[in-house]
Amino acid sequence: MSLVPPPETSPAAPSLRTGEIDVANAAEMRLLFGSIFGKPMSEAFWKWKYRSSNSHGMGVWDDDRLVAHYGGVGVDVIFDGKPALAVQIVDVMVAPSARYGVRTHSPFFLATSRFLERYIGYQRTYLIGYGFPSDRHLHLAQRLGLYASVGGMSELSVEGSTTRLPTELLLQRRTITAENFPQYAGAIDSLWKSMQTSLPAAILLRKDSQRIHYRYLQHPENHYRCLFWRHRLSGKPLALAVVKEEPSRALLMDVVAAATDFPRVVQWVANAMMREHNLPLVFWLSSAWVPSLHLGALPVKVLPIITPANIYSDSPKPEVLQDRWCLTAGDTDYL
Repeated sequence: MSLVPPPETSPAAPSLRTGEIDVANAAEMRLLFGSIFGKPMSEAFWKWKYRSSNSHGMGVWDDDRLVAHYGGVGVDVIFDGKPALAVQIVDVMVAPSARYGVRTHSPFFLATSRFLERYIGYQRTYLIGYGFPSDRHLHLAQRLGLYASVGGMSELSVEGSTTRLPTELLLQRRTITAENFPQYAGAIDSLWKSMQTSLPAAILLRKDSQRIHYRYLQHPENHYRCLFWRHRLSGKPLALAVVKEEPSRALLMDVVAAATDFPRVVQWVANAMMREHNLPLVFWLSSAWVPSLHLGALPVKVLPIITPANIYSDSPKPEVLQDRWCLTAGDTDYL
């Protein structure tokens, strides 16, 4: 995090003040998180999310009690073919006693507007933002003139086969771990370059080796399987896929490969999960990119998740961002 700006009070509600969440008051944020979401946030998870990246948290206090929080995790993206810094909006929460409805002096509005005007837009820390807001959060932000909708998410179900396909005989699959990661880093970077080139119109989170290592192999709580395929004869890297195995399903978190290879890579993962764990595979993907990646033949369920865009501060307009985010479950902070 950067240096913490001084707290600000609200003229409309003088008992409320805003300020940054940092190491000194992070315990208050984690306590609020536990009371609202019914599960604790560990110190290790908070540090991984907020201290290991260019991230910020905006708090609202009523006198000395933290009553609202609006967080943002900095992420590198490719936007219009160029690197840019974006932010994933996370941990948006308001204590039940401080939910004043649709008001421009409410703790929700103060936390959100202070964050947007300070950090998102032209000549600010982050050019654009995205998130996976709840329906309540999204609708409230829209009514207050803070957000616009620029996309949505879908869940694809992939039927795996227990029979190895003939084309799979030419594949060599390895599992990437924290210990053997260095020997695969160059191949992951090569796959990421191919993915960028093949999706020039998409807004993509950077998915090079550094990002993969941080997001999956350094996660303090969750376990993921990082599966890497190369051609058995030529040794050419073909794909990286990251899977989170859950009790009743396997969730495909990420695929790093050329866009034309997505259908077969998704099928490889589904087959592996069915053969080895008898788990069906699901894949979250931005709805607009399901047909573009030739995945439309799979059963698709539209999820109640809308991709928002900031309209409160001077940023790229919603029409410029509409249906361009290519997001997966790996672009969340909570899965």
